[in-house]
Amino acid sequence: MRKRHLLIGIIIIILSLYYAFKNVSMSELGNTLLSIRYVYLLPAVLLVVLSYILRAIRWRYLISSVKDVRVSNIFSPLMVGFMANMLPARAGEFIRAYLLGKKEDISFSASFATIFIERLFDMLLVLLLLFTVMFFRTEIFASTDATANHRLIGYMMKFGWISFSGFMLILVFSVFLQFRNEWAMKIVHLIIRPLPEKWKYNIISMVHSFTNGLSVIKDRRGFLLTVFLSLLIWTTFVLIYYPMYLAFDIQANLPIIPSLLVLCLTVAIFITLFPTPGFLGAFQAACVVALHEVFMIPKAIAASFGIVAWLTMMGTTVVVGTFFVLKDNISIKEVITEEERVKK
Repeated sequence: MRKRHLLIGIIIIILSLYYAFKNVSMSELGNTLLSIRYVYLLPAVLLVVLSYILRAIRWRYLISSVKDVRVSNIFSPLMVGFMANMLPARAGEFIRAYLLGKKEDISFSASFATIFIERLFDMLLVLLLLFTVMFFRTEIFASTDATANHRLIGYMMKFGWISFSGFMLILVFSVFLQFRNEWAMKIVHLIIRPLPEKWKYNIISMVHSFTNGLSVIKDRRGFLLTVFLSLLIWTTFVLIYYPMYLAFDIQANLPIIPSLLVLCLTVAIFITLFPTPGFLGAFQAACVVALHEVFMIPKAIAASFGIVAWLTMMGTTVVVGTFFVLKDNISIKEVITEEERVKK
């Protein structure tokens, strides 16, 4: 399974990088990279770290219904997990649930449920941003390549509707688990009826633990704080790109807020649809689509931006994640083995 995920990821990376760097000469790329004002990457790095701190605070509120955990104890599993997204099949989500569970004696299912809810909030914020851009700022797509932009708008709309449908389905079932647990469990029993008894027992046990992890839905204060923190996190994500605009000296040619929103959304959509290890390839292709196809920035600059932005974000994640691996003496081999066991 892991080999298949790795192969698919490599194919997507190759195709994405081919698209991102097609018709871009090495001399153009080199000249652009040499002209960057790298001092502006420092605030971008600080904003990346801030986004993870906000994520750790949000995760604390999500896990508080299971156990009160200090943010300092959450930050290590969170950073190691996000660093582990460099592995195939986005293994980081499983890994940080396992690490937090092991560190704080929390069941894997309950820990993973909170990450699941976290992803629901992230999806909701992406949909809200998408809705804002699609319905209130459509003028930003008015460029010389109307056909390409029409296709991009169509793809974004389809992504939005499919994601919204999935979001509502998952949200309704999660709410049922909390407020109409008997009804939800009847649905679960109906779905798993054909399965062997051992599998049924494991699934039911997992759903019960999962339900405990979803308790933030009942906690009004925790729920509102999670919404507020999600807004802060995504505001930070959008702002991360602004110092990079300054580094490339392209801010004067773009409508700043709308272009930041489109860039952030395009990256979010691409890395969701094309789950490559460490977002490599998908991230660069997204930057080219947003900056070159939509805002008509020269492709060499857009492709260079994709390289530098990816290295800034993933480089910061890997450095901080590696620090906690060494500090907490975490065995990556043990964690990967546990992830494969859980997935079976």
